[in-house]
Amino acid sequence: MDKPKLVQGGTHESKAVVEARKPDAPKSDSKTQVKATKPETQEITQREAVYTEVMRVIREEKIAVAEKQAVKPLLNEAHIKKICASLVAGFQAKKIALKDTEANKQKLADAKVMELYCLGLLNNWLRRDKRLNGTLNEK
Repeated sequence: MDKPKLVQGGTHESKAVVEARKPDAPKSDSKTQVKATKPETQEITQREAVYTEVMRVIREEKIAVAEKQAVKPLLNEAHIKKICASLVAGFQAKKIALKDTEANKQKLADAKVMELYCLGLLNNWLRRDKRLNGTLNEK
């Protein structure tokens, strides 16, 4: 008889072990259950989304950035609007992580509020992300 395999997940562990020990339980059931718990799409963090979009715009616009140089002074209003539009689209497509709260649901429902949120998010990470602000020191 095979040793039971533990499945991560707190209270579900004991149930998974008991089901694995049943001799009449088909093996495909346990595999199906594991697949059902995995998310279909991987969300990226807001920090990584901002970094990715900023770097994409810099590459597209062929902006020269020296090592340890702050990126914010190199971006004009058109660049910022393009980045924010991409971030809004990412949030609406659920590709960027956003907690499932009532306030965030309201943000997603109102495009203007979501644009303002993404502008703040962009400014925040341009200031705090050491890859974008030109410093090696973390606050």
